[in-house]
Amino acid sequence: MTVVPLAFQLASWIPAWWRGVVGGDELVDLIGPDLLDPLAGLRRTTTTVTAYCPELGVGVLPGPKPTTEAAVAAGQAVILHAAPGQPASLLVPQGPAWSLLAAGPARPVSLDLRQAGADMALAVVAAEQELRGRDTAVAAPRGTPSARPLSPDAASQRRGLLVRAARLWTAVAAIPVDQRSPALDEVLRSAAAAALAAYSGSGPVAADSPATRDRRPA
Repeated sequence: MTVVPLAFQLASWIPAWWRGVVGGDELVDLIGPDLLDPLAGLRRTTTTVTAYCPELGVGVLPGPKPTTEAAVAAGQAVILHAAPGQPASLLVPQGPAWSLLAAGPARPVSLDLRQAGADMALAVVAAEQELRGRDTAVAAPRGTPSARPLSPDAASQRRGLLVRAARLWTAVAAIPVDQRSPALDEVLRSAAAAALAAYSGSGPVAADSPATRDRRPA
């Protein structure tokens, strides 16, 4: 199974809901009904939706310390960026439910699709060279990694990058931490960054039409 966190997937599906591409029932399935109204209220002030996971490092989290600690403890978070210098919000899983937490201004995150793909390819080449020198190999993951797809209006280029990133991320994450080299750690980080670029850049955050508020569960 894939290791792509739900927070990455929400980085695509929350904006898709705001754009009216999917209904609120899609989000109810993921985070429950209680946060639909608060998220709808953030639509106009949110400029970008990204995410945090350990592979990307805590530097992507905006703080303050209690908010950062909550995200680190959960192992993932959705970051709803506002305009430069304005407070952001974090969506963090806490137990069976998700919570919306106030945060400080968030740092800009590079979501360039081509650069993310190029960085991942370079990391793979470096790791392959290292593994050949050590006469070792990484076994491919069994089965086909799967993750919630991108929003229906996402371009095929993003879908292709997500498939490649999820496969690499899953394969390297299966290796025990104490057996990974710095080159493999870089593959892991670059695959996570590429997956985030694929999810987060799948379309404009806001649209002119009102957010869909369909609460009916699927």
